[in-house]
Amino acid sequence: MDVLASAYFVCVLAIIILSILLNALLIYIIVYKIKVTKLPHVFILSISISDVIHTLIGYTAEVWVLYEVYSLKVRFVCIGASFLTVFTSVSNILQTVITLIMRAIAIKWPFFYIIYCKTRKTKILLLLFCYSNGFLWPFIPLIGWSKYELDLDEMRCSFDWKLKHSDSLSYLIVLFLFCYFLPVIAMIFAYIAIKKTVVNSCTIKRAQLGKNRNIQEMVYLKLAFWSAIFYFIIWTPYAGISLLSVFKIKSPSVIYTICALFSKLSAILNALTNCYFNKYFRNHLKKIKLFQYFIKRNRRSSDNSML
Repeated sequence: MDVLASAYFVCVLAIIILSILLNALLIYIIVYKIKVTKLPHVFILSISISDVIHTLIGYTAEVWVLYEVYSLKVRFVCIGASFLTVFTSVSNILQTVITLIMRAIAIKWPFFYIIYCKTRKTKILLLLFCYSNGFLWPFIPLIGWSKYELDLDEMRCSFDWKLKHSDSLSYLIVLFLFCYFLPVIAMIFAYIAIKKTVVNSCTIKRAQLGKNRNIQEMVYLKLAFWSAIFYFIIWTPYAGISLLSVFKIKSPSVIYTICALFSKLSAILNALTNCYFNKYFRNHLKKIKLFQYFIKRNRRSSDNSML
């Protein structure tokens, strides 16, 4: 194994460990601390569970292939890891988009949200929609529209970016449209809708609704902003370098490897956004005994340094 492969292995292993720890912590907070079943919490919980499964199975299988426990020629391992990665990524992206849209609806049309969006039926239908779409896109190449091939750096299986099959171009165009461009547009519109509502909250009519609502709107605005930013930063490099290869613009294989590795940070995106940038989750985080110990220890250290 060369230096690049060793560095790649270390980074993937670090992402696996970090993803499991952060998402397990988020699952614990929602299930045992918050104990509510609001639509955003259901989707955040769903994303965290799928991220844990994805990292444990998909990324671990990729590490096995990297260490030649399984060969890339063993198609069921290679394709299975790629299938799980695409399934999880697409379904999680859709759940993130729907969460942002629902938050925009909640503060812009609160009565509509309460009547139609908070029901158990709506939650189940939206989850089924996300997971069915997540299953659809990696399943299509298995039934004849395009095929799975080695990725551009030949370190894992992926879509047919080299266009070895005649129908791969049409599939990739549709894939980019529905799984990258449309989510970006939806996130931008959700952010704009939330921002306009926050700006309008300065009026007398909005001020009568109370301070708590205004604080909640600011939290939603912050989460919408960082969700959109993280999505764009994490997925654009891999999407861009793959799109260039479709147009026969080649780059060094190390660039493909770095972009693919960077996209794996999506496994910690949900936990990072909702734990670190959401003060309500941070408040629950501080109530955990382990974190209370570190907080008290840091306070003692700062007090001693001041003395």
